[in-house]
Amino acid sequence: MTERLDLTASRNETWRPTIDLPYSGAALPLAGATISLQWRLYEGATGAPLLDCGSVPFTDQLESDEDIASGVAKPGDRVLRLSPVASKAAINALPSGLNQPEPGEADRYVWDAIITYADGAIDRPVAGFVYLGKGTTVNGG
Repeated sequence: MTERLDLTASRNETWRPTIDLPYSGAALPLAGATISLQWRLYEGATGAPLLDCGSVPFTDQLESDEDIASGVAKPGDRVLRLSPVASKAAINALPSGLNQPEPGEADRYVWDAIITYADGAIDRPVAGFVYLGKGTTVNGG
């Protein structure tokens, strides 16, 4: 089952969230795996994504005291921590208005994380909307 997580971004900032995905059970077989994040106009859109964050750096570890205290994880969980980056130029290049937002509302895209394991198997553990705001500090682009 794919978890749902909505994210925000701004056209005037490099996008570099840390995405923490807690899970229970055995560690995922991530040796030799790659994780990519892709943004599309709508779920199920075919063809190339509007934005592909490429091979995202990640860690997979047992929960820490900090993870438990912040509510990210429960005792005994593992945490898959993704660290994607999308440049300000790539964010600014995304089309605007395609999902017909009301004036002043953020553009909405869908995103998902795709794990490609060393054996070629694919998993999609998380997806959701990305709300892309215009930003408030853009001055001349």
